[in-house]
This record gives sequence, C-alpha cells and structure tokens, in this order.
Amino acid sequence: MTPHPPSSLRLGLGHGSHPGETGKNNEDCYAVTPFPGQAGGQTLTLAVVADGIGGNRAGEVASELAVQAMINYVDQSQGDDYRLVLERAMGHAARVIGERSQAQPEYRGMGTTCAAALIVGRRVFTVYVGDSRLYLARGGGIRQTSVDHTFIQEAIEAGLLTREEAKTHPHRHVVRRHLGGDPNVKPDFRLRLADGETPEQAERNQGLALQAGEVVLLCSDGLSDVVEANEIWEALKGREPQAAVDALIMLARQRGGRDNITVVVIQVMD
Repeated sequence: MTPHPPSSLRLGLGHGSHPGETGKNNEDCYAVTPFPGQAGGQTLTLAVVADGIGGNRAGEVASELAVQAMINYVDQSQGDDYRLVLERAMGHAARVIGERSQAQPEYRGMGTTCAAALIVGRRVFTVYVGDSRLYLARGGGIRQTSVDHTFIQEAIEAGLLTREEAKTHPHRHVVRRHLGGDPNVKPDFRLRLADGETPEQAERNQGLALQAGEVVLLCSDGLSDVVEANEIWEALKGREPQAAVDALIMLARQRGGRDNITVVVIQVMD
C-alpha cells in the first residue's frame, strides 16, 4: 500500500516491503495514512505494519484486513483519547479477521501481528500485538520500544535463555499473541524508553513528544531477525528516510532474506 505524506506536518517518510529471497509469498502489509484536520486542525498520521500468519495465502488476507481495519477505525474516530482510539482500532481489526476466518473455511486459523504508531502533532502513541517491532531513534542512539510477544521473549525474561541463545533457538518464531482467533486479544501499550521500566511506567510514556531529527521505525521480523538495533541506527545516520529503508531492506536480503521484509521510517523534520 502506498503511503501519502501528510500535508501539514513536517515529517520525512521512507517505506518499503520485499518478499525476501526464498520465493515465499509476501504476507506483510503496511500503510502510512494521514487524517487531516482531526486533531484540533492538526493532521494525524497513522503508520501500520502487519505480518500475516496462516497457510494458503491466508496470512496475506489477515495482514491486509488488519491494516485496512485500523485505518478505517481511526478515520471514523472522535475525541482526543488517542490511546483509546488505538485500543479500539486494534480490537476492531481482531474482530474483522475473526469474522472473515469464520465465514470462509479456507481462512480458518489465519492471523497477523500488528504494530502501529499514531503521530499527533509532535506526540506519538503506539500499540502492538505479536513480534512486529517499533523503534525510536533519538539522542544519538536507537531503542526498541515494543516488547515481542513470543516464546523466546518470555524465556529471556524468565532467565531461561540469553539473547545470544535466543537467536538460534528453534522456537524463536513462536508468537504468543496475534490478531485472529481471540477477538479479545490484549494490545500492548508499553513504550519502553529505559531499561528497568515497569510496565506501568512504560505505558505512561504514551504521547511522547518527539523532537526534530528523531525517528519512529516500524518493521516486520524479516528485518529484526537478521539486523541488530545498532545496525538499524547506522543505516539511519546521515541518510534520508527512504534511503535508510532501502539500505535496511538490502541488508536483510544480503543476510539471506529468509522472511518478508517491511520497514517504515518516519522522521520529524523540524
């Protein structure tokens, strides 16, 4: 889906998706959509990345449904409680996927991860389910602000695996939470800005004010599985957003491109 830059915000935008190098169908879907004049005359900008799960191209259907459902809900929303808007948008996406899955047997069991960022003025609100990620580049470095909903992340947090061991673990792609199957799936609002934050502290970071030059990056695990955070940071430095996206996708392809690769970069210009 082709993004359109917002009309009233000074945001730099880069975006791209590639099926990878294994011949796999591209089950990722993404969009960046502006909603002019919805926030006291400001433009809202919604970025969504979804990575589909399911055979017979059902994952492709699920990811596209999730992205479009998120866009539709935000477009019709009222009020300025943007966290609540994102929570309800994610719930709407879960129900849409579930209803399609029940209506068409060939799509039974389909699902998708989903990560979204809503930028209102200079403030950013995020929500996610699964292992599609959000990163924030600021202050001379980069940080993953989302928390993967995976077996591996749970094992790391429990002290059962190190991060190095996790990279080659056979269950590293087992997702614990996704859209599809459970209409009441719980979206995650942790926006982690520092090590050691409690979940409550991380959630209170929603509505973070962005500064000039800072970057919000969304990606599917086709990038994050093979490209480390510090390498993402190196790709962002000194490049325009689209050039950074192109460099990151090429790097993931050069490292095997074992999965679909999707990257969205949004940079505050001033």
